[in-house]
Amino acid sequence: MVQVLVVYVGPRGVTVQTIPIASNFSNLGLNKNRGMPSQFNIDEMKWLEEGDVYLAQNQRRFNSDDLVIPVMGSTGAGKSTFINNILEALSPGSGERAIAEDSMESCTGSVAHYAVDLPPEISQGKFGDGRRLILVDTPGFGHSTLGNEEVLRRIAVWLASSYGIGIKVAGVVYVHAIWGDRMTESHTSGLGLLQKICGEDALPSIVLATTRWNIGIPECELKKREGELRDGLWKGMLDGSATMLRLDDKTDSALNVVKQIFCSMPGPRAEGMALLLQRQIVDERKPYGKTSAGQVTTRKRDGFSFAKLVAMFRKLFIPSR
Repeated sequence: MVQVLVVYVGPRGVTVQTIPIASNFSNLGLNKNRGMPSQFNIDEMKWLEEGDVYLAQNQRRFNSDDLVIPVMGSTGAGKSTFINNILEALSPGSGERAIAEDSMESCTGSVAHYAVDLPPEISQGKFGDGRRLILVDTPGFGHSTLGNEEVLRRIAVWLASSYGIGIKVAGVVYVHAIWGDRMTESHTSGLGLLQKICGEDALPSIVLATTRWNIGIPECELKKREGELRDGLWKGMLDGSATMLRLDDKTDSALNVVKQIFCSMPGPRAEGMALLLQRQIVDERKPYGKTSAGQVTTRKRDGFSFAKLVAMFRKLFIPSR
């Protein structure tokens, strides 16, 4: 029971009255003791599914000062290969490796995270001792068995759970094969989701990395494709201070991408940031389907269904000429 103080101001003066009311602060996401937002708990989310990978509140092996870098991109672009090159450079004896795609077929179906200690030469003296890098491997956009809506949901579960226990993001790497048959549809939709996941404020901490430069295509053709990305599909993000880098299959190249993200982090302690998707789910308590990124996949799904229905109607009822 809560006592509410009500003050009436009228022609006869001021009247003060205390009224007891029953309340249910849990529906509002408030802490009834302090009037502050209650702690976010991913386990209470109705859109959580069995088998989801996320950071639970009791996982003490993760720290609030861990430096998280989610790695996203289309299927087969080289996300897991990039992560493995980092692990090989910073933790060669651990034996822990991401499952890499050997072709354009989808391989990574679940979100996975890999923790490694940061040596001084990588942190460049910007961070205090004992901080770790957390690389997050994600299912690819345009996955061969998962739709983008499900890919987004799995990514949202991990990002929301980590932010819910106080872990922020250092930056995001978006990996894209410079040449490939699957470029148009998966890359266009994936890039749109990336922007909605991150938000405009995160653009300076996003690295757009092109891979597969050793595919055997003449370099002049690859440079032409690179220019098309820079001046076309990626121009808006680059104008917003995102960074475009080439990424080859070498540890030094992978480390340069990580160093670029660290250089973009503001402040002497480089505390990281919350992505738009994280703020919308954790701070605003939106289900993932109501977030900016979730609405993109919903509109695409609904639009496809409607178009398919119209095509079926025309085929059945409108005679061909």
